[in-house]
Amino acid sequence: MFWRFIGGQAIFEIGRRLKWVKENDLAHGEFGKWLQNIDIQPRMAQRFIKVASDPELNTTSMSHLGIAALYEIATMPETERDKPQQLDSGKVKKPDEMAVIPVRQ
Repeated sequence: MFWRFIGGQAIFEIGRRLKWVKENDLAHGEFGKWLQNIDIQPRMAQRFIKVASDPELNTTSMSHLGIAALYEIATMPETERDKPQQLDSGKVKKPDEMAVIPVRQ
């Protein structure tokens, strides 16, 4: 899926637009059908919406992260978001300083 390679402000814009369509343009229960028509999996749409709906993530410092990293941060308890984490390499980084390397298929 090309979603793994979308980053920056595009993620926030896609999420905002998906949320708008879901809340304003479709009758109740039609969102899933609409997603099928545009070839987006419901789970991926939920991730984009979750990330775009979190005001703490929608900042310049987060705009370099991909959808996987942003979603992980969005679902992380707020008390953990700024807490430094020890990586397997021994380095210590805050979640917004980490990157997710896409898996090749």
